Amino acid sequence: MPDPQPLSNRQRKIRERQAELNRELAAAKRSNSRTPFREAELQYLSRHPAPDYSEALDFRQPVETLLRDTKIKQVPLRRRMCEFSGLFGVKGDSRAQEQEQGQDHLTEYAYLHEDHPGLIYIPAAFTPSAQRTLIKACLKEYSRHPNKSNLDTHYIVPNSGIWDLHENVFTGKQPLDDPKVYVPRKATADQHAGGYGSDDDDDNDGNNDDTDHHSEHKTTHEQPNKKPKPSRPSVRSLVPITDETPTVPDNVPKVDPEPSAQVPILPPGQLLRKMRWITLGYQYHWPSKTYHFDQNAPFPQELSVLSKAVVDAVDGVGPYPYAADDFVAEAGVVNYYQLKDRLMGHVDRSELNKDAPLVSFSFGHSCIYLLGGPTRERSPTPILLQSGDILVMTGPCRSAFHGVPRIIEDTIPEYLRSRPEEPEWDIYADYLVEARINLNIRQVYPPNHLSSQPTPSSS
Repeated sequence: MPDPQPLSNRQRKIRERQAELNRELAAAKRSNSRTPFREAELQYLSRHPAPDYSEALDFRQPVETLLRDTKIKQVPLRRRMCEFSGLFGVKGDSRAQEQEQGQDHLTEYAYLHEDHPGLIYIPAAFTPSAQRTLIKACLKEYSRHPNKSNLDTHYIVPNSGIWDLHENVFTGKQPLDDPKVYVPRKATADQHAGGYGSDDDDDNDGNNDDTDHHSEHKTTHEQPNKKPKPSRPSVRSLVPITDETPTVPDNVPKVDPEPSAQVPILPPGQLLRKMRWITLGYQYHWPSKTYHFDQNAPFPQELSVLSKAVVDAVDGVGPYPYAADDFVAEAGVVNYYQLKDRLMGHVDRSELNKDAPLVSFSFGHSCIYLLGGPTRERSPTPILLQSGDILVMTGPCRSAFHGVPRIIEDTIPEYLRSRPEEPEWDIYADYLVEARINLNIRQVYPPNHLSSQPTPSSS
């Protein structure tokens, strides 16, 4: 075949202009196909360039600065939450010490936002010591059976959970060459899982991260006494509690996904980084986006007290009151975020009781929380969620799209780092250097329902 004739300058310019036009049309088409909510997600998912976090609403700004936004209203709480539990606010002589660490507590007030009816935000509600207490419980206590995690699909997780194994290795009680510190797989044949905690739920549209989204399924380590090869970090989408209506009616058996034989055998410290969530109380069936109403694990008593205190304190401060006497903490999710994780936009629709508030606690690194409206067509408000903050969703806010597209690096509070006066905290500080924990609590049944009886736990 003869060589093509070289293009003239005029022909080359015409082709370049046409290529540029094609790129602009393609970009316009992509832009037109994206909803405002998705555009906001992509803005905060971007790594290059980094997002402008100054656009996010910070409820910890000085009150006079915050209230310049006429859409924000400060309201007094019905009752001070420290009346219910010492974990809220600051008591006695500890106040000066806590404030010196940069944690000023405003537990007498909450904030409302005109664009998001039903949103109630309480900044800096937990003392630093209270945050450490609850973080310890989330990692060590709540992650034990009978509460289930995404790891239970693929691994034979001991009843005591993985944290105790990690603690034994961290403190030198067991060496890494001890096979007993490694959690075995459930699957013995080569199977691929498409549910609990696999990376198949990644929403990768428009994300330009140059990371391996399936790296946690690619490398296996058959020999526990061999040091695992480091893997590139994966960018994961945490599974939302639900983003559509239930896909399986309650009278149809809920089928769990098959375990995979390709998940890696890892040291407990690395395996913990792959734990995305555990469920409290009524266990959640992620594939069908419904609850296992016949699987009701004991709900932690301290969380029942804390969530009921929040519901009592905010009763009547917003336009959608809910009596604390009617609130029963029946289900919860602890989300464990690593720095590159995200929770894509979704709506919670699984609870039979849509009127009860959803109570959410944040610990560790700060994040960007996007709160939108009833559809993805409404532009969301970015909110800076910080360690110790409480977010309560009531009324129409319960049906609003929301998500966490970004964990903000290097925002771990100083009081959650290693503490010479508290060496037992070192293992938790080590975990939190790259993590955020969210604890959200829900009421599943309507008030006075026969099945709406809490099963308390002292854990």
